[in-house]
Amino acid sequence: MGTLQSGINLAAKFSKKAVGGEDSLEKSLSSHIQVITEMRDFFQQCVDRYGEVDDSNASALASVETPR
Repeated sequence: MGTLQSGINLAAKFSKKAVGGEDSLEKSLSSHIQVITEMRDFFQQCVDRYGEVDDSNASALASVETPR
C-alpha cells in the first residue's frame, strides 16, 4: 500500500484481519471448523443410534406372534 506510514499501517491492519488478529479470518474459520466437526460427530451418533433402535425394534416385532 505504498511507502507512506499510513499505507504501511493499513497493510498491517489488513494483514491482522487475515491471520493473527483477535478477530482474524483464520480464527473465525478455525472456530467454524470446530463447530461443524462437533455437529458432524453428533449427527453420526444420531444415525448410529437410529440404526441400533431400528434393529432392536425389528427383532422385537419379529418375535411377536400374530393371530391367523
